[in-house]
Amino acid sequence: METSPMLPRGGSSLGFPFMHELNWGIIGCGDVVEKKSGPSIALCPRSRISAVMRRAVAKLTPFADAYDVPLRTDDADEVLNCEDVNIVYIATPPSRHKDYVIAAAERGHHVLVEKPMGMTAEDSQAMIDACERAGVELFVAYYRRFHPHVAKMRELIAGGALGELIHGQAEYSMPYRPGKEHGWRVDPQVSGGGLFVDILAHRIDLMNDFLGDPAAMHGAMRRLHEDSLIEDLATMLVTYDGGGQAVFVGNFASQSFIDRFVLSGTLGEIRTDSLDSGKFTLRCKAGEENFACAPDVAPHVGLMRHIESVLLDGAPNETSGRDGLLTDRVLDAHRAS
Repeated sequence: METSPMLPRGGSSLGFPFMHELNWGIIGCGDVVEKKSGPSIALCPRSRISAVMRRAVAKLTPFADAYDVPLRTDDADEVLNCEDVNIVYIATPPSRHKDYVIAAAERGHHVLVEKPMGMTAEDSQAMIDACERAGVELFVAYYRRFHPHVAKMRELIAGGALGELIHGQAEYSMPYRPGKEHGWRVDPQVSGGGLFVDILAHRIDLMNDFLGDPAAMHGAMRRLHEDSLIEDLATMLVTYDGGGQAVFVGNFASQSFIDRFVLSGTLGEIRTDSLDSGKFTLRCKAGEENFACAPDVAPHVGLMRHIESVLLDGAPNETSGRDGLLTDRVLDAHRAS
């Protein structure tokens, strides 16, 4: 399955020198915000949380109190219309992403949207178009791009440690659990797919970051359990515009947990069997070297600091709507397989 014509490489920042602080409005203040992104924003010196929204507004109190958030509501429009807000974080399930991103852009807010960006690549393109019309920046929450060990991988590859990068492999496996245990993530009408979409999206984005634009995709999926709401096994083969290839495997009926991520080149290989461990191994003709990078104090802090640098310092956007669109093209091919 071929993608549509290539987009220009890179995502340039619009630059907003008149801004001195990011005042965040958060729509969908659930577990991800409470445990990951909220603490990460709080660690950024030029950011504060000004407004939060959750349908169960009573559940907002501990989080809002902890971060001294003045506006707490069950009405997304109150966040979108809040005069203090200049960037909106859409942390709802994917089925609401497009409407909220477009509404935020139309009100002149910069936007961070959770992954996967859209229910389809068509949705993602609509979000990009809306932000471009409004002249605002669009970010997608692929935070693993900014983890210290990923930065070290990128440094080694740029320095020629692997030679020409030609192949990638990402495998995520875990024991089977009934779909109801995963909540909305296995309801295609809400999440846009199943666990492959929810979990492998991060790995696809990371591989795109290393290998380039996906040019052709082929996939297969299988449901092994009659009570499964979605596929238990899925495999994707992606060919990139530079000639590289990558294989993505999601096995949700395994007997063990695996989170393997491998980058292979003509001169060596980078491998980790636990992508979020901060540890990886470089293998090349000179031998084998193990790396262990201390994790960030909060999972999203690298992403949030990057957003500050883009909007307040004019740095280029390294996790743009374009990046989200490329991943969604791969996910579209997966859903069609």
